Amino acid sequence: MSKEKLGFEHLEANVIDSGKCCSCGGCEAACPIGAIELQNLSPTLVKDCTKCEFCWKSCPRMIADYSTIYPVVYGENVNRDPALGVFRQAYALRNADESIRKRAQDGGVVTAILLHLLETGAIEGAIVSGIHPDEPWKPKPMVAMTRTAIISATKSRYTRSPNLVALKEAMKELKLKQVAVVGTPCHIQAIQRMRLAPLKKVDRTVVMTIGLFCSETFKFKELMEDKIVGELGIPLTNLRKLDIKGKLLVYPRGAEGSLEIPLTEAQGWIDPGCHGCKDFASEFADISVGGAGTPSKWSSVLIRTEQGQAVIEEMITKGLLLQDELADEGLNRLRKIATPKIKTSH
Repeated sequence: MSKEKLGFEHLEANVIDSGKCCSCGGCEAACPIGAIELQNLSPTLVKDCTKCEFCWKSCPRMIADYSTIYPVVYGENVNRDPALGVFRQAYALRNADESIRKRAQDGGVVTAILLHLLETGAIEGAIVSGIHPDEPWKPKPMVAMTRTAIISATKSRYTRSPNLVALKEAMKELKLKQVAVVGTPCHIQAIQRMRLAPLKKVDRTVVMTIGLFCSETFKFKELMEDKIVGELGIPLTNLRKLDIKGKLLVYPRGAEGSLEIPLTEAQGWIDPGCHGCKDFASEFADISVGGAGTPSKWSSVLIRTEQGQAVIEEMITKGLLLQDELADEGLNRLRKIATPKIKTSH
């Protein structure tokens, strides 16, 4: 007797209704018949489910631990750092192009990688988080296929962005054959879960994954509208940058410094979908990048796969990236940030 297949209702009961959903967009991208759409950031069934099982098999919140993902990315018998995952090399890097670096969140490394991949023909487009055209600072997934589009997606928003909805657009509407995906740990976990499912089209199409360090994301209304606009009196059109350096830093345009929000206050705005994640350093990406562990305008970069290493080494050789060694002090700082997330996730 064949085992009964589980469809969207399985995802709904175990992830959506229980508040574990992180709105990564993986289930929408994985559904082969377009039966799932994110509505108000929640996966919703818009057609009859055929019980193919790809939605829940692709969901990063449907697994209690990550042991099944390691062989997909690294093979067997890997040497894993308990806090940061598997990595071959750790760098402090920054974009050699100062004009882009000035616009970037930290060192402009992700932008540099994407531009290099696009301009060398390694990718046709990149899945990134852009800005909604009608709502300032609200993330909008996009397929960036030009230099201008890639540069427009700089800076971190710290609120939910269902990036993998744009992967669906890239594969099914634009028919792209080679893309890079930039995302937080949940996005990258979903990509690897799709490969494990297996979704062969995703495996063929996604040729590079760039993971961002992420402790958590915040609810847009509570952070952006209630706190920054309502309490601090800063219109979102006048917000230049957000950053987290031991506290939440808010940079208004034209101001010399920043306004500070204690992370203890921000705890109440953490998106509940982040509570089940134990991955700070996007450990299943080809390359992981973040601002922690390095000075301002530099990025900590963990090279995880042979493919990622080849790209970074080529860019360093060509002078596209300026490098310094990420010292043990920087790595230990990253481990210190990552460890509480591993211990407190539930």
